[in-house]
Amino acid sequence: MGLALGLLTETASGQSGWPAPEAIKGTIPNNAIAQTLDPALIRRASDKKLFLYTTGKNGSVWTADSLYGPWKHEGTAQLREYGGAPSLHQIDDTYYLYINNHEFDYSTVGVTDPDIHHWFHNSSILAASSKTLEIGSWTQHGRLEIDWAKKYNILDAALLTIDDGGKRQNLLSFGSYQQGIFQIPLADPPTKIASGANGDITQLADNQTVTNGPTEASYVFKWKEWYYTFFSSGRCCKQPDGHWVDRGDVYKVMVCRSKQARGGYVDDKGVDCAKNSGGKEILGTHDNIWAPGGQGVLVDDEAGGPIIYYHYVPYDVKTKTPADAFQFGWNKLNFSSGWPAIVS
Repeated sequence: MGLALGLLTETASGQSGWPAPEAIKGTIPNNAIAQTLDPALIRRASDKKLFLYTTGKNGSVWTADSLYGPWKHEGTAQLREYGGAPSLHQIDDTYYLYINNHEFDYSTVGVTDPDIHHWFHNSSILAASSKTLEIGSWTQHGRLEIDWAKKYNILDAALLTIDDGGKRQNLLSFGSYQQGIFQIPLADPPTKIASGANGDITQLADNQTVTNGPTEASYVFKWKEWYYTFFSSGRCCKQPDGHWVDRGDVYKVMVCRSKQARGGYVDDKGVDCAKNSGGKEILGTHDNIWAPGGQGVLVDDEAGGPIIYYHYVPYDVKTKTPADAFQFGWNKLNFSSGWPAIVS
């Protein structure tokens, strides 16, 4: 996909009640190859400049002064050749980035399961830090030493920092396919796992309502007294033979909530999200938006509060054909009901 594909105009009215992504001036951020985008968005504290890191060959970086654009493509992230699904977070004056990677050989730490030799179950998460967010500024801290397990895949990281009795606690959610989303404590600073953390992994969500689809791309966000686990359910991308699964089985954004950061998440009907496939759908395919997901949440002054950002595939409603492209979108979130709702 060339960058010019981002010039598509978003005019969907939202037949399902979901609004179109907010309009963006100029080029809509996308990748130079047709693969999932997995956006990670943050605003730099020093000058309020926005940085958008995405999946792509060695990552792709965009910057802007406004959420509405114009966005500038800065080039590749210069992280790792096979790194993906970036996640960006700030603690004090330092920015932390986590990416997926498939280079580590788990047999070197005694794992004998044959799945470690397959792409679908051999991922690991790498950590990096920077004071500026700029390309080339990242200090690599290596692999987070999360124990390999049959029940989860170690990818799609997102960091939650909470106050635990006056002490900062860093919690990393991760997981895809297998049994869904899990969480592990990290050290402080969060560039390695905490002492004893592999014995303190909890499960957050496992939605099995989509046929053979994963629960992945989690993002845990606190708003007032609730912790909200956002995740993508369904198929993000085309199948190996080049076709898409049915509309109801592609990516959609789900959410569960709990009063505790480490578990107990339920949906709006009280269904347990880890044990009974709970999950409230807050964004799905609609109008010219296909398979939205890979989401994160950001509280931003320009938007006047929290926003959800995500990727989607442009959809031709006349030919009923998804494009061979992934693009960035965002919308405002309203929590007035106690549950996040996407609003214009």
